[in-house]
Amino acid sequence: MSLARKAALLCALLLGISVSAWAQFMGRGMGHQPPRLPGVFKPVVGSGAEYEMTSKGETMDFAWAVVGKEKVDGAEGYWLEIRSQGGKMPGEMVMKQLLVMDAEQTGIKRMIMQPPGRPPMEMPTGMMAMVPHHAPPGEQSSGEQMGEKVGSESVTVPAGTFQCEHYRKQEENRTIDYWISTKVSPYGVVRMTGPDMTMVLKKELSNETSHVKGEPQKMEMPHY
Repeated sequence: MSLARKAALLCALLLGISVSAWAQFMGRGMGHQPPRLPGVFKPVVGSGAEYEMTSKGETMDFAWAVVGKEKVDGAEGYWLEIRSQGGKMPGEMVMKQLLVMDAEQTGIKRMIMQPPGRPPMEMPTGMMAMVPHHAPPGEQSSGEQMGEKVGSESVTVPAGTFQCEHYRKQEENRTIDYWISTKVSPYGVVRMTGPDMTMVLKKELSNETSHVKGEPQKMEMPHY
């Protein structure tokens, strides 16, 4: 059994949900990798962006919102919340990550999950390494990783019209086009397209607070 499969089974077991629901939240229920926002992470507490993604005839809504910040070993940390609903999901799934952007310790330091209709659970540190997630924001800031700049374009999406920089990137044997605006937080993505996938900015968010309900409980790693 692959490490990713083991991680899915373990996460589903600890969260008390089906493997298919976990796969749906991680983006595999629609036959592709999780949507990875390629822009530079520029957090503003309370801000966020909601997207509509269509892939292979199914539609899901995703939102990225910065819902708080705190110090972690002297470095600035931001709570980034990723929310998902639609498709075969019976409600909203919430994943809350504490991101630290200090040069010496960039990465995800804490992670809280709340499936639909379930209490929130905090993932053990040892388990976080098994779970596929977005690259830490510091790893996405270089021009090389932004891909090839195609040009500047005006793009109209449900959230409005934005003046954007158009980039093109080869990723895992596929071509991804995306349009970035400095006016959109936290990653700047306005539109993204790839094979069998389109994601557009549906709404800019403000005054955002966490959608996690209840006090997170620590997950206990099963012992064999």
